[in-house]
Amino acid sequence: MIHKHRKLFIITGTIVFVFLIAALFVKAALSPDSTPAPVSAIKQDIAPNKVFESYKYPYDLEIIHSDAKVYSKPAGTRGSKYLGTVKANHLSHKITGLTRSDLNHLRSEGYISFKQSHHQYWISAQNVHFRNLNKLRGNDPKVEAAINAGLKLVGKSKYDYGGGRNLSDIKHHKFDCSSFVRYCYGRAGITLGNMDSVTTYTLVAMGKPVKFQNMKRGDIFFFTNSKGQVNSHVAIYLGDHLFLHDHGQSDTGGVGISTLNAPGWLKETNGTVRRIA
Repeated sequence: MIHKHRKLFIITGTIVFVFLIAALFVKAALSPDSTPAPVSAIKQDIAPNKVFESYKYPYDLEIIHSDAKVYSKPAGTRGSKYLGTVKANHLSHKITGLTRSDLNHLRSEGYISFKQSHHQYWISAQNVHFRNLNKLRGNDPKVEAAINAGLKLVGKSKYDYGGGRNLSDIKHHKFDCSSFVRYCYGRAGITLGNMDSVTTYTLVAMGKPVKFQNMKRGDIFFFTNSKGQVNSHVAIYLGDHLFLHDHGQSDTGGVGISTLNAPGWLKETNGTVRRIA
């Protein structure tokens, strides 16, 4: 009798194990965030990417690589067709964005539309960068020095939580949002508290308060995230709704430029602004 129970237990356990493996496989095949690379192409046929949010993106941009791929719609979305590379389509690298769509609840997976030769194309936001940012320049030398220091790190510094609080991190450009802001203004000769203890909660006491609607270039402003964590993020305003910051959800996965035209960013701003210079 005990032997029969043991066999039944083993058979039942085996069935449960097989079921769990099957469930994990299904989850891997359908989840847009955890799909292994070998089945990514299959994923797009079964569960295409979904647009997280779309918004106007009327910025002067420059395509970085000639071999960047262009599509009829954001890549992976239903009905999207691959149209070849920038070079194959003889496209100018200087473009003006029309609309941006962010996918799979990841702002870093954005696609931007533009028109050339009476055709509309979509290209990954990671394959373009901003041009003509000089038109936003102001007359305050300290603000411009701080912003220039940050712009040099766009696409060259991945977000590193807790980074930027010792000389080694700074040398290797390892920052999080608050240490990055401190670094930028430090390069302009303005010290925003102690290097080893800077946080968004120390920065929120720096400078002087400004109303959100009166925010201007060089001001730092704060966000409350979707979990309700007040002042969880900080950025430097550039003008024309653009801001410079260090965040894992930027196009670059670190130091990058984002826009308040995006509802996802705008709704997390909490109205707190500080003027540093």
